[in-house]
Amino acid sequence: MTFGVAGMANAAVHIWEDPSGWSSTAFCFDYGTTPKYTANELSLDMFASYVHAEEKFSHLFQTNIRHDGNWGGGVGVNYFFTREFGIMGDINIGNNGGNFVDQAMGAGVIRIPLEPTGLAPYIFGGGGRGFDPSWEWLFQAGVGLEWRMNPVTGLFTDARYIWADKSSDRLLIRTGLRIVF
Repeated sequence: MTFGVAGMANAAVHIWEDPSGWSSTAFCFDYGTTPKYTANELSLDMFASYVHAEEKFSHLFQTNIRHDGNWGGGVGVNYFFTREFGIMGDINIGNNGGNFVDQAMGAGVIRIPLEPTGLAPYIFGGGGRGFDPSWEWLFQAGVGLEWRMNPVTGLFTDARYIWADKSSDRLLIRTGLRIVF
């Protein structure tokens, strides 16, 4: 929450409170008074992804994205209870000729908004279910960076290491668009 003219508090406008608020602030807003990150924030992710099988965590930095690997994309949803703490869930759809959805994952997230730059580094960890190459339990940990150009539109990129219980571990890199409702 920031304070505007005469000490009055300015709160973020969410789409369920003012349906025209999203469309009127999607590409411009008052840089001096509106916070880019707020509590009770619901957002939708649309992303491109790259997945590479890993022999073990110590071989992570030997990965070359020009060879092997699997390009794809996916969608996700995030909810932040406070500016700093939230949860996220996503599905990844790989271009590998197998199942349509390769995995569904969920995680707890801690982010550190750096106002007024719009940057927010974050870390996350959690688990989920893999469907391709096999039905299995997955565990993940990762880091990311989001840049909000305004309170409702952002760009993000993150990387996570996924431990699988049956198939090989993997590296998943995502980059995409985040829309806040």
